[in-house]
Amino acid sequence: MNRRQMLALAVAAAALSACGDTRQQKQAAAPVKSGAQVIDPNRPSSDAWPFEEAEQLNNSLTWPKTNVADPASKVVITVALTTDAVTEVRNAQFDFFFKKRHPNIEIKRESAPFDQFLTKYMAQAAGGTLPDVLYNHYSWTQNLIANKVLQSLDDYIAKTPEFDMDDIPQPGLDYFKRDGALYGLPTDMAPKLLFYNKDLFDKAGLKYPDESWTFDQVFETARKMTSGTGVDKVYGFTPMPKPAPDLSPVYLMPFGGRFLDETESKVLITEPNASQVMGRWLDLLVKDKAVPSLAEMQALEKVDPFRAGHAAMTINGAWIMLELSKLKDLKWGVTEVPKGPEGRTTPAVGSALVMASSSQNKDAAWIYMHEYLSASGYKFRRIAAPARQSAWEDNAKALGIPADSADLVKKVMADYASGDGVLRLPANKKVVDTALPIWERAQLGKINLADALKEIADKVTPVLSENKIA
Repeated sequence: MNRRQMLALAVAAAALSACGDTRQQKQAAAPVKSGAQVIDPNRPSSDAWPFEEAEQLNNSLTWPKTNVADPASKVVITVALTTDAVTEVRNAQFDFFFKKRHPNIEIKRESAPFDQFLTKYMAQAAGGTLPDVLYNHYSWTQNLIANKVLQSLDDYIAKTPEFDMDDIPQPGLDYFKRDGALYGLPTDMAPKLLFYNKDLFDKAGLKYPDESWTFDQVFETARKMTSGTGVDKVYGFTPMPKPAPDLSPVYLMPFGGRFLDETESKVLITEPNASQVMGRWLDLLVKDKAVPSLAEMQALEKVDPFRAGHAAMTINGAWIMLELSKLKDLKWGVTEVPKGPEGRTTPAVGSALVMASSSQNKDAAWIYMHEYLSASGYKFRRIAAPARQSAWEDNAKALGIPADSADLVKKVMADYASGDGVLRLPANKKVVDTALPIWERAQLGKINLADALKEIADKVTPVLSENKIA
């Protein structure tokens, strides 16, 4: 790695260390505190993940093979992930049984909170001491590839006929590709969908949303279903759309608009198709008060109005179905995202595992990645939004997610979910940080829509020069 690449990584790490989408921040909400959890390496277990249950599940699964040979003598690979305390036990169990299958591969596990992860490991990248395998958020990958930190995985995939690439949604892999090579494989991947509160719709005497719905129906229904005040208030929709990495595919592209162009080199939010949509949402907030205001969200602190039963509709990732399924007082339903005049679009979003180009044990690292990201690996880890579509049914059943909801996710992933419009290049954190305060002033009525969008364009445009990576 040359000096220019080291500097580029340092700048990127500073910019991205507190970034990412809200999904990842939620996943990192319960970080493992140093010394707070002791996991027995000889029998990893917890109330949530009893060892006996893990052993039985492990023995029931068929673990795939690769033509990459196991090391002839002992090697140690380091695996760095960002997980919560509960998941960390499951990962320790995976490592325990993996070592039984591969006695010459020792696993050294590291974990760091999401908001510290990139800063920590880019400092190691600059020193040439990265872990062999590490977590990677989709918005980081292109910068790391450009700076030659990551190892292309294509040769290893070619040596592993059982690694079924057709089982992974191809449109969601674009975050991890460059110049035809693949540098990351998703740990999870899911689309965004329209969720609704059945009790509130029943109380209002309205039909549930379905796949025929348009955004016009969402706006109209949100107004009808807004009622009450204070702690009794019901919002028609939550949360308010905002400048975010997936603003375009969720809210603008169905109307023919975009936040940035496809190359992330030009701001398009002032164009009529985009500005009109942003104006409609602003009206729903300011005039109809059908979306929680900034002050109301602040008063609610970290309580999500939809999960609390105080919002009729929300658009969120399929990964929230796990949490919703645990809320016994919430009768919820889910359907496809609404259509606009230009059709229906939704992002396929997921993080990945990557291999460091500096790894001295790449074969062993691949053997680990191969099993961790196999269908059996996803089923063992019981992840709620598996990138491998063949794992959805088993995991949904085990986690209490309705079968028809799991089927819906698979249909959307197969039909139209993609990475088109999702910001992924190095400037994406600065883009969001620049645009969001301006959009919040518009929500507060301190600046009108046209001036707000023009200011966003004026201030974001120079930031986009950082996307011109080599």
